[in-house]
Amino acid sequence: MPTTNPFFSSTTGYSGEQQLLDDLTREQIKIFGLDVAYLPRVMVNYDKLLHESTVSAFETCLNIPMYVKTFDGYDNNMEMLTKFGIRSSDQVTLQMSRSEFETYYSPFLKEYYEANGGLDPLEGTIAGRPKEGDLIYFPMDDSIFEIKYVAVDTPFFQLGQGYIYEIQCERFEYSGEDFHTGIADIDDTVEADFYKLTFQLAAGGTGTFEKGEKLTIYNVSDIENPTLDAPDPVDPFRLYFEAGFLEDVDTVNAFVTTWDLPSGELVASDFTNVDPNQQDGVTQDVDVIKFEKVLIVGDNGGSWLSDSVETTAKPFDDADTIQDEFDQIKILDPADIDPFGFV
Repeated sequence: MPTTNPFFSSTTGYSGEQQLLDDLTREQIKIFGLDVAYLPRVMVNYDKLLHESTVSAFETCLNIPMYVKTFDGYDNNMEMLTKFGIRSSDQVTLQMSRSEFETYYSPFLKEYYEANGGLDPLEGTIAGRPKEGDLIYFPMDDSIFEIKYVAVDTPFFQLGQGYIYEIQCERFEYSGEDFHTGIADIDDTVEADFYKLTFQLAAGGTGTFEKGEKLTIYNVSDIENPTLDAPDPVDPFRLYFEAGFLEDVDTVNAFVTTWDLPSGELVASDFTNVDPNQQDGVTQDVDVIKFEKVLIVGDNGGSWLSDSVETTAKPFDDADTIQDEFDQIKILDPADIDPFGFV
């Protein structure tokens, strides 16, 4: 049977030739590439039905040299004004050495994943290659990109082997992920604009707060004369940890976004447990927040009680306007069996 020339095969190369191509690939990346930070994703609240996590955390970063294939600028470089603000759809294609990743990074990632809930390819957690959902931080323009697709066969098996991972990335859109890498330039890159609470603190508190400081929030709504000390025993919140499921939550953590001592106004974001607004028993408006009467204690020693709380307005958010218009036209009928409670 006829075959291709075994002395010039492009699909069954020899180990020496493969090693030469791999060395040349790594050398080119080190000469023409740049150092970026690779942030592996930890799935905090993994859904085994959908094989996806509703909550993700990024707690470490790895310095990895990569070559920017789209060297002449971001692909799809458009900025669109949407209801949720300005959306950037920048895309970038990166290349990293496969052998270098498997040698230096895969062993660490395997231990890291196992320490954070296990290592299971079916659950989207693998250590052998970079994976979709992980993030890349570009220090040159202080931006974060999300890995959308990892091509493992580009270029197509030169001498019977692959030498790079080609990573297609898109500008990352924040949706409640926890960033605690310990590197300020990364942790401060994204603000939790999608959900913030503004607390009006009562006079008589002690200490102060700093931007980015971790807060511990205690429920004191049922305590007649709360003090600035943590309640003992703790009166738990009744919060929706997952949609539709109430559970007891002893404390809630958040981080300081802004703090104004003269006015006593504290804006916090990145809550560990977010309680959806509850329905008011009188007006039937969905505007009751269970964090209204709380004790807020900072890691730096600040301790204050809150008088009130409201959801911080988001850019281009017209929910309050729509609610006001609806309140003017709605007709409340207590006998109405409609699930929405209105006629």
